[in-house]
Amino acid sequence: MALRIILSTIAGFAIGFERKIHLQSAGLRTHILICLSTTVIMLVSLYIPQAYGAGRSDPARIAAQIVSGIGFLGGGAILHQGLNIRGLNSAATIWSTAGIGMAIGCGLIAVGFLAVIILIILMFSLERFEQKHFPAEQIKHLELIYKNDMINMKLLNQELKNQGLIIINYDFSKELAEKQIRIIYTVKVPDNLEISKLLEGIKYIGDLEKIKLKF
Repeated sequence: MALRIILSTIAGFAIGFERKIHLQSAGLRTHILICLSTTVIMLVSLYIPQAYGAGRSDPARIAAQIVSGIGFLGGGAILHQGLNIRGLNSAATIWSTAGIGMAIGCGLIAVGFLAVIILIILMFSLERFEQKHFPAEQIKHLELIYKNDMINMKLLNQELKNQGLIIINYDFSKELAEKQIRIIYTVKVPDNLEISKLLEGIKYIGDLEKIKLKF
């Protein structure tokens, strides 16, 4: 039992480390605790029939509660930002980590660590694959500075969407002593974006002073 607990801690650390590298809120501690706790719960569910008689307890009953209950934790990792959704990968790794912890708790150690290896390889390799073949998925920052503060945000957002940009989030700041306004967008940019065309489309919405796209 002690060996399974130690191994589940290692498995949770390996998965959580990959999430932490990508600056996700569900990182090291979250995945370690999930894998460790599900292993302990599975050990308890296996121990109860041995201690009190097989006819008085069903080992699968507690495991079924893990499957249904882990969904609440995974749902907490999913964030809505406007029309966009973030955290789906973290929610999926939370679900996977729970399954790996259950497998280790049941003694299927080889199965659990095979799943860990495949999961980590896929998460790292698919990221590079997506960056190469789906460049619009790469997140960039678009900074706009207008001299006046009479900006039609609805019109501006629509123009950015017309240019093929996918808006993830945005925030703006304003100098109290001046009318200047600064807007910083977090966007996904298509590979064929023409900066000159983008500039022509948004500079007349307000008195545009500066535009900067950070890759």
